[in-house]
Amino acid sequence: MCSPVTSIRISLHNILLATDFSSCSETALSYALGMSRRYGATMYTVSVVPEELSDVQPPDPFYLRHSAENKMANLVKSDLFQGIRHHELVREGFISEVLSELIGRFEIDLIVLGTHGRGGIKKLVLGSVAEEIVDSAYCPVLTVGPHVSSKLGPELKLRRILYATDLQPGSARALTYALWLAERDHAYLTVLHVIKTLADVPLGHPEAERETARKRLAQLLPPETTLSVETEFIVGTGAPAEHILKVAEDQGADLIVMGPHRASPARVSARLPWVTPHRVLGHARCPVLTVRE
Repeated sequence: MCSPVTSIRISLHNILLATDFSSCSETALSYALGMSRRYGATMYTVSVVPEELSDVQPPDPFYLRHSAENKMANLVKSDLFQGIRHHELVREGFISEVLSELIGRFEIDLIVLGTHGRGGIKKLVLGSVAEEIVDSAYCPVLTVGPHVSSKLGPELKLRRILYATDLQPGSARALTYALWLAERDHAYLTVLHVIKTLADVPLGHPEAERETARKRLAQLLPPETTLSVETEFIVGTGAPAEHILKVAEDQGADLIVMGPHRASPARVSARLPWVTPHRVLGHARCPVLTVRE
């Protein structure tokens, strides 16, 4: 069971944007810039030239690095970076391993990256770099999917935040971040738990099970939270990912906050298209902040 949230020190001094210069990365860039401005953070923009390529005849590694360096130089010339403390880096290696090293070196508080939302057989073959990073990074990860608009990124005003929890211990720290962001932006916070199937509910007692879950949700929040954050508790029944997406869509959520759910190693779970994180990261119309315990 998820324990009541405790006070931890949260800071966003250093933000890392991982980019492959795609359209998804452009949207993620707008959110990284918006967060860097809003929280006065130093921003690191990183492009990783992968060691392993799936092509039969991969391009020359020297060409790939040279191309990445040129794209990075053109990117940071943009007026968008004015007023932001910024560093740009091009590295070679496995993306998750490179980012893990940079997190420690630069004391990164948040990673921002775009995801292409691959699904089905294509995902099984190619995997999802975004989800691998979510499962392996030592700091929170903000993923920006293909359905997220870049218009809200620069101003980054959070009006509605959806926190989704499976009530397991690994999701407690994610709630702390959701509360911290809601307090800073005076945002409306929805706390959601989804009972996976009716088979999980004792026969003849579905409403009693939902009420028990609502009480468990309310117990997660410190008493003083109700004075500073307007909060709503929702308990749903069904497929967790679909319910999270529907509530976020219905409420016009600006951000989904959740803990990771991983039953297998990062590089394995990143290739399973049916798991809840994949569905949420790939189909959400707002950014998703994933926080490990």
